[in-house]
Amino acid sequence: MNNKRLFTVKEANKLIPFLNTTITSLRRVNDKLEMASLEGPTEEDITLLGGVLVNRNYIRLLTRFQSLTDEIHAEGCRLKDVGSGLVDFPTVWEGREVYLCWQFGEAEIQHWHELEAGFTGRHPLQHKTID
Repeated sequence: MNNKRLFTVKEANKLIPFLNTTITSLRRVNDKLEMASLEGPTEEDITLLGGVLVNRNYIRLLTRFQSLTDEIHAEGCRLKDVGSGLVDFPTVWEGREVYLCWQFGEAEIQHWHELEAGFTGRHPLQHKTID
């Protein structure tokens, strides 16, 4: 295990308000990015970047998307999917690393899974004591 942050359930739960706000913003930006990618750049929005014409609004949205993603990762958790708002929190249980697993809309951490298992391998948290 590197210098990564390891979470208790309590520590992960404290991040949920931040994650709710940040993922809500991230989803809005993502929706706008999808719309902007379908639109051609207008003359006033076009800029030359590395010899390629690009839509400034698209670049602005892309930068905002990356910034929000970086904010989540800076907390030590891992954003797995923007659409479902899936976030993993590294933790140690019985001497091995596993993930606490949270999905946007859940009030608190209720699941965990093995590193390789992912969302489909989630187990209810009551089977583990990770505090």
